[in-house]
Amino acid sequence: MHHTGTDIQKLVDLLGGWPPHFDEVEQAHGESLLRYLKRDGLIDEPVFGQVVRYAVHRAAFDRLSVLIVEEGFTGTEGNFMSGLAQQRAAHENRIAVLERELLGTPYVRAKQGASTQTSFMDLLGDSAPDGERQGGRVVTPFRPMTRKGGRS
Repeated sequence: MHHTGTDIQKLVDLLGGWPPHFDEVEQAHGESLLRYLKRDGLIDEPVFGQVVRYAVHRAAFDRLSVLIVEEGFTGTEGNFMSGLAQQRAAHENRIAVLERELLGTPYVRAKQGASTQTSFMDLLGDSAPDGERQGGRVVTPFRPMTRKGGRS
């Protein structure tokens, strides 16, 4: 299912909107991640906060990447990174952590206590019919039938 810009803008408005310091680059990174998370039904207010932080770090990473190429810094004695490369590496580390939290597998999310469908998504009209939401259709993480050491 393809989401139009108005769907994403409606979602952003429901979540409180982009911070005032955001420009088009941050919004584009945030919207691309929101499309993915909306498709999987994983949006709520705390997740939106993580998306905002992801967009900030991703935009900074991209800006620094351009500056590093223009700088042409190849390294010093001992192969130390330039200051810009160190800044970019810090943003890359934060991006990796946020992506792991936001894009984790359903098993990882369940293990961390996060649900796969949040109540916020019901506000968007994307909820399943009432007949499908009731019942015991809960996915639990895989557990082997036997454990190491012979205990079952």
